[in-house]
Amino acid sequence: MPIQIKPVIWEVPENIKAFSTTRIGGYSKGEYKDSNLSLDVGDEQTHVRKNRKDIKKTLNLIMEPCWMKQIHSATIRKVNQSISGLVCDGSYTDTVGLPCVVLSADCLPILVCNKNGTKVGVIHAGWRGLHSGIITKFIKRFSKDPSELICWIGPSISQNSYLVREDVYNKLSVISSTIFNRIDEEHWGLDLKKAAKIFLKDAGVKKIFTDEMCTYQSANLYYSYRGENNTGRIASLIWIE
Repeated sequence: MPIQIKPVIWEVPENIKAFSTTRIGGYSKGEYKDSNLSLDVGDEQTHVRKNRKDIKKTLNLIMEPCWMKQIHSATIRKVNQSISGLVCDGSYTDTVGLPCVVLSADCLPILVCNKNGTKVGVIHAGWRGLHSGIITKFIKRFSKDPSELICWIGPSISQNSYLVREDVYNKLSVISSTIFNRIDEEHWGLDLKKAAKIFLKDAGVKKIFTDEMCTYQSANLYYSYRGENNTGRIASLIWIE
């Protein structure tokens, strides 16, 4: 069964193409069922490569996407060709036909482009990425005029499902106390999407679109690391046509 691929809903130039996947379709088995796209989570490599090949064929991609090996860092790479084993959590390009890809299973997948349709990029951010400042760093590196940028925040875990302890609260409460909701004496609910919007707006980004789907609460559609631990990853892709 072909992997289910959905167009990203946002307002961008016509030559900017962006899609995200669900866990439906594909070749992976067991806890990675069915469309895992990460080579780094324990899934059979042959299954993952078949899934990636399926996406490339379905989207008629002329170049192999830049698949990141994500490590919850603030490392950002500019790419101008397909690279195997791209170790970073943010990548961008101005090369026509070269897709940038971010993988996720609760963390934030963020897509970025400029209003002229000449540059695109992706960011992977969980609480560690937020703490390291990857969003601010990415925007500064991506463009000298953040007001010309358009961003999309994809499916990720919702605040009510993302419980963190005091150590994470202490690290991130400096962003804003409004990104937390006190659950009990030991836990807070962390709103990743709201935190990302704060960083983007503070960096000067004006146009931000958000997919409000919760990966944890929609296990039939998405992978959730919090919900399943050993699980797959969906992909969010963007390129210049």
